[in-house]
Amino acid sequence: MPRLSLVALVLCAASLVAGCQLAGPGKAPAKPPAQNALTGGEIEVTPLDAPAAETPTPPAVAGADGEAKAAPQATPAAETAPKADPGTPAPKADLEATPVTPKSEMQLACEKKKGRWSGIGKGNARACVFQTRDGGKRCDRESQCEGVCLARSGTCSPLKPLYGCNEILQDNGARVTLCLD
Repeated sequence: MPRLSLVALVLCAASLVAGCQLAGPGKAPAKPPAQNALTGGEIEVTPLDAPAAETPTPPAVAGADGEAKAAPQATPAAETAPKADPGTPAPKADLEATPVTPKSEMQLACEKKKGRWSGIGKGNARACVFQTRDGGKRCDRESQCEGVCLARSGTCSPLKPLYGCNEILQDNGARVTLCLD
């Protein structure tokens, strides 16, 4: 029995070696060209550090007199743009062109209280808005919230004050529409 397993082992090794492609010394095994999965065509591989390929000669165009003339060649944008001197720093953006609006006293006071100076409504009106700690918490009346209790969702408002028209629940549980402009 041990002799049979030795023969089987030798046959397996021989079939594995026969299936391998052996290359001669210094020769790499031949690889099939890579195929594009979408089009089935061969994929062109170019190393990144290779020199730029020379531009092909433009095809000849027959002129009115029958003589072959070279077609005009388009010049790439990189060749037409003026080349910057490597020692010259790149031009900086003109910081003075961007107007900086100074903050108003109201905006500074708002930010000091940890509020957010924000636009309200459709016009240019701005106001100080605070984020509530209990925004999204379930509520049945306004006294359960830092801001207001929103009637539709039954949750505390995420901001205080809440501008626009909103249905809220008052302290007595009554549903009313509150509009702040």
